[in-house]
Amino acid sequence: MNKETLLDIDNLVRDWLTTLDDIIPQLIKQMVTSTKKNRFDLVTNVDKSIQQNFEQFLQQHFPNHQLFAEEKSNEGIQAKKGHVWVMDPIDGTTNLVKQQEDYCIILGYFVDGESTLSYIYDYPHGKLYKAIKGQGAYMNDNLLQQPEDLKLEDAIISFNTLVMNDDTIHDLNDASFGYRFIGSCGLDSVRVILGQFGAHVNTNPKPWDIAAQFLFAEELGLTMTTLNNSTLDFAKAGPFIISNKACHKEMLTILNSGSGYQK
Repeated sequence: MNKETLLDIDNLVRDWLTTLDDIIPQLIKQMVTSTKKNRFDLVTNVDKSIQQNFEQFLQQHFPNHQLFAEEKSNEGIQAKKGHVWVMDPIDGTTNLVKQQEDYCIILGYFVDGESTLSYIYDYPHGKLYKAIKGQGAYMNDNLLQQPEDLKLEDAIISFNTLVMNDDTIHDLNDASFGYRFIGSCGLDSVRVILGQFGAHVNTNPKPWDIAAQFLFAEELGLTMTTLNNSTLDFAKAGPFIISNKACHKEMLTILNSGSGYQK
């Protein structure tokens, strides 16, 4: 896909994202929350409405594009063929419900399985992170620089302590400078993208949780792999790490030593 076409698509997507600035406040005022698998697995009218709105956007501008997204069945979607958008309409739904803070919209555009455009929209703070294949990564149109090398002993790291065994948590805390966890895979990953965190680990992400991070990692010289240090399949997802290159190897060594990362 040529540069001009990519920029045209980017302009349309960014225009669509700006429309959410008027829509989301009204949706939050009338927020209705329900559960899916258990009482901690939340979904709201905000998630559903944003996804439906984007489906309408695709139908209007790109009717031949597929949508692979959290709040739909995805039956019949061929994620690695043709033009596919992978979407989490609200990443960090619990944060939205409980805090009205620390949530984002994740969008990844793949062409024949290749990551081509990526967006992480931190709506509460008005920050749009985007990456364009071969053209870098940006925050509100300001070009982002590749983070400097960050050794684990100097790095803040991010992971969910509820799904890791105690020995691994102890070893990670001992080896790193500190620990933080936002509870939104997109926003925890943004901290790595900005060089604020050394690594973010998620042991059970879905494709829409990680759709945007592939291209940011590629454009900014970060490392994104499975926890076995193999290539990560965006269509299947699974345990993953996005990391500064300087601490990736040591992180994986700790995660896979002893009883491993699985609780």
